[in-house]
Amino acid sequence: MTDQDARSARERIVDAVFRLVERGGVAEASLRKVATESGINIGSVRHYFGSHEALLVAAAEEVGARMERRLLAGAAGGDTKSMAERRALLEHVAGALLPTGPEDRGELIVLGEFVTAARIHPEFRALAARMGRDMRDVVRDALDRAQVPDLDLETERLVALIDGLTFELVNPHGARESSADPGSVIRHHVSTLLPG
Repeated sequence: MTDQDARSARERIVDAVFRLVERGGVAEASLRKVATESGINIGSVRHYFGSHEALLVAAAEEVGARMERRLLAGAAGGDTKSMAERRALLEHVAGALLPTGPEDRGELIVLGEFVTAARIHPEFRALAARMGRDMRDVVRDALDRAQVPDLDLETERLVALIDGLTFELVNPHGARESSADPGSVIRHHVSTLLPG
């Protein structure tokens, strides 16, 4: 098997984990169900991942990799000079951390399920904590580049906003029809951080 074939098989397996977790939570992503969903025999799934925990870690790492690709896709180097550039930077970072397309819901569900699982499964805690630190670092860096004062406070506020919007997208418990879309909420928040 070539490296490309192995990468393709791993991608199919991770995609299967996403679909199963989206439908029924982390318990759905057993090795057997992932094998069936991916169309890859269980022996190969075991070869690539070995355990249910390793499957979930791979899916969570894929969420992080997708966020990183989105961040890099719109990354601008250097200082942001104009107010429009500073706002665009913050909106881009928030959008990369909070994808809102219909195809992105599975990604948000996997992330939420993984963080929830980390609360009761110690083997996930280190990765969940690292992902949280990485998110805060990215947000803090963007706020710093956008010249927003009170970095510690504003980092926590923007992270809390992104987390809250993520939860609402995955588990809507309000009247979604009348609610503003997440992009509008982010743009409004950015305009309060960078008025004028």
